[in-house]
Amino acid sequence: MDASPSKAKKNNAAFDHRKSFKEGQKNLTPPVADATRAFSESLLEENPDSQMAIRFCVEYGVKPLEEHKKLLKKYNHLKEKGAFSISAKIKRALDKKSKMGGVKKDKKEKKEKKEKA
Repeated sequence: MDASPSKAKKNNAAFDHRKSFKEGQKNLTPPVADATRAFSESLLEENPDSQMAIRFCVEYGVKPLEEHKKLLKKYNHLKEKGAFSISAKIKRALDKKSKMGGVKKDKKEKKEKKEKA
């Protein structure tokens, strides 16, 4: 019953599911009966551009390989744009707010000029 460490590693390596991961997959694929998986798949069917559904399906490897490759392209494009980065979203919101603030001031100035004239 002496099991050498190298033999144990070889046996464990045979059961390592990470070897069967698809490109971009980070987590084990949930079972078909999983509620989150069902929600994400139905959301993706209803809205193919849903960032949340695309992210879940790619990171969990839910879809078959052909669909996974298509979703991976969308996922990488969204990732490059910063769609999954909180800091990028905050920066965009602050930029938008500063632009909107400037527009409101311009409108107020125009109104004041019209009232004076």
